[in-house]
Amino acid sequence: MVPDPGHDGRDPFIDLLRVVCIAVVVLGHWATTTVIWEPDRVLSVNALSVISGSRISTWLLQVMPLVFFAGGLANSVSRRGAPSYLSYLDRRLGRLLLPTGVFLTVWVVLGIAVEALDPASAGKARAAEVAALPLWFLGIYLVVVALAPAMEAGHRRIGLWAAAALAGLVGVVDLVSIGFGVEGVGGANYAFQWLFAHQLGFAYADGTLSRWGRRGAAALAGVGLSALVLLTTVAGYPVSVVGVPGQARSNAQPPSLAMVALTLWLVGLALLLRPAAMRWMARPRVRRRVGRVHSVLLTLFLWHVTAIILGAALARAAGAPEPAIGSIRWWALRPAWLVWLLPFLGLLVWAVGRFEGHPPGRLIPDRPAAAAAAGFGVFSMAVGILGFGETGFFPFAPEVGEHILMFTFNPLQNLIHVALGGVVLWAMGHRRPAGPVLAAAGAVVFGAMGGLRLAGWGAARWLGMDGFTAWAHVAVAALALAGLGWTALAAAKASAAPSLGRR
Repeated sequence: MVPDPGHDGRDPFIDLLRVVCIAVVVLGHWATTTVIWEPDRVLSVNALSVISGSRISTWLLQVMPLVFFAGGLANSVSRRGAPSYLSYLDRRLGRLLLPTGVFLTVWVVLGIAVEALDPASAGKARAAEVAALPLWFLGIYLVVVALAPAMEAGHRRIGLWAAAALAGLVGVVDLVSIGFGVEGVGGANYAFQWLFAHQLGFAYADGTLSRWGRRGAAALAGVGLSALVLLTTVAGYPVSVVGVPGQARSNAQPPSLAMVALTLWLVGLALLLRPAAMRWMARPRVRRRVGRVHSVLLTLFLWHVTAIILGAALARAAGAPEPAIGSIRWWALRPAWLVWLLPFLGLLVWAVGRFEGHPPGRLIPDRPAAAAAAGFGVFSMAVGILGFGETGFFPFAPEVGEHILMFTFNPLQNLIHVALGGVVLWAMGHRRPAGPVLAAAGAVVFGAMGGLRLAGWGAARWLGMDGFTAWAHVAVAALALAGLGWTALAAAKASAAPSLGRR
C-alpha cells in the first residue's frame, strides 16, 4: 500500500515533493535565464554556459528524476483504482492533455500570427521559438504513463531488479554511443532513464523503500552521490546534469549514467527528508496551501517560460538594467528578477489554470483493438509534443526541419501528429469501433505524409521531413495498420467461436 496516505487517500509527502520540484524548475529556469537584446536578434542565454562554477548546483536543482519518481506512485495508485487499463489511461491522459492542448492552441496561433504579421521582429520570433521548452518532459511522460501498468507488473514480479535492469541498459547505451561513437543509439536513454526513475516510484508505492528506513535512504543517496563524483571526475562525464549550450556532451540530452546516479542521490535525499516533510504536512493550513498549488502544477510548468517572455519584454520597455551575466550587478538583481516574474505567471495561471483538473475518467472496457488504437494515439501525441519541444512554434512550416535524434520535424508536422493522436484518444471511450477506425485513418495519414514526401510531391516539402523521417512515417503506418488489423481479426474470431459452438 501507499505509505502513510492522508485522509483523502493521497500521500502528503509526494504532493509536497511535486510542488517543491516544480517550484525548483520554475525558479531555476528564471534564475539562470538572461535575455540579451541585440540590434538584429534576441538571445536567451543560460547562465550555466557562462558561469561554469555554478554547474555543480544542478546536482540539487535538476529535479526531474523526482518528478518521474512521484509519477510512479501516482500511476500505481491510479491504475489500482481503475476498472480497466483503458479507463486508467483515459483518466491519466485527461489530466495532462487538456492543459497541454490549451497551451499548444494559444502558442500555435501566436506563432502563425507572428510569422504572418511581423516576421522581422526578432523578439517575437524568439518568443515563439522558446515558449515550448517545457514540452520535452510531457512528451516523454505520456509514453511512461502508457507503459506504467506493464512496468509495475514487472516490479511485482522481480522487484527492484527491474529498475536495476533499466539502469544497466542506460550504461550499455552509454558504452555504445559514447565509448564506441555510435551516437544514434543514445536516444534510447530517453526511455531507459526516465522509466528507471519512474520504476523507483513503484518501490515507494509498495513500501519497499520505506522498509529500508533512514539507513537505506542514506545508503541510496550515498551511492548516487559517490557515483556522480566518480563519473564526473574520472569517467569524463560533464559536471552539469542539465543541458548547457556549447558543451560537447550532455548528461540530459540524451540522459546518461550520470542521470541514473543523480536519480539515486535525489531519491535517497528525499526519503531522508520525508519524516520532516510529513510533520510539516500534518498542519492543516500547510496542507491546504500545498493542495492549492498542486492543483495547478502543470499550468505553472507549461507557462513559466511564457512568463519570462512577458517579463523580459516589459522590463526592456521600462528600461531595466541589463548587466553582464555573472557580474556583481547581475547577481544583485537576480532576486528582483524572480520577484518581477511572479505576477506574470500568476496572471497566466489565473487565465488558464481552470483547464487543469482531475477528470473522473470514462469506463472503457479493455479490448485488443481499442488498446492498439490507444497505443497509436499515445505514440502520435508524444511524437508531436516532443517535436514542439525542439522546434518551438516559429517558423511554422520551413522546408528544412530541425533534427531530433535521427529525425527532422517542424511545427506543421508536429501539429498533425498531435491532432491525429488527440482525435484517436478522444474517440477511445466512444462507440466501440470509433477508436480503431480513427487510428487506422491516422495511420494512413502517417503513411501518406511519408509517401508523398518520398514521391517528391510539392506541398509535402512543407512538412520539413528528410528522407529518413519520411521512411519512418511509412514504417510506423505499416506497423500500426498491421497491429490494428491483427487485433480486429482476433476479435472477430473470438466473437465467432461461441456461435460456432452453439451449432
